Amino acid sequence: MTITNGYATLAEYKAWITMRGGSIGTDAADDAVIELLIEGASRTIDRETGTRFFADSVDKTRYYTPKDEYFIKIDPLSASPTTVSVDYSGTRSYTAITEGTDFDLTPYNAALDGQPYTGIEIITTTGAYLPIFNKGLKVVGKFGYPSTPKDITQATLEIAEAVNSSRSGQNANGRITVTQAGIVIRPEEIPATAQRVIMHYRGMV
Repeated sequence: MTITNGYATLAEYKAWITMRGGSIGTDAADDAVIELLIEGASRTIDRETGTRFFADSVDKTRYYTPKDEYFIKIDPLSASPTTVSVDYSGTRSYTAITEGTDFDLTPYNAALDGQPYTGIEIITTTGAYLPIFNKGLKVVGKFGYPSTPKDITQATLEIAEAVNSSRSGQNANGRITVTQAGIVIRPEEIPATAQRVIMHYRGMV
């Protein structure tokens, strides 16, 4: 199978296991199961953190209801948006505002740090503002993280390895469930180190 929006690769998993003194076979069927575990671990991290660590491949449109006229938190945005527009009349008629002229993205140095943008801050000298209407702000762009953080990749590998060990009987605490939809990973299958990573990002949402 092919891993879809996974936070680690099969090659990374094998290298990581080997580095820890383990051994990996070359059976294609086993590789397919490991890839399923990696994808399942990745989706578990999405669910547990309340965010996702891959970027949309095409533009998506998201709406927000401002509570403040000059600042709003948005979902992680992997790069500068294609358009940002506001509904000044409450009629769902949107007027475009311009980055660097009407607003700045925050954190200011996100791109330099390989992080997503998570806020829109109005430049107050321009006369622009965020209207306090339902769906008063429309953002079009590619949401998600520009690249997978290294600690998220590490957590993915740890979860996949823990579940794989339970599958082979090496971990008596594992209670993996496999359904037609894929792997169901319960909280008790998540190692403590991976839990700490998850809690860090959960606190950022």
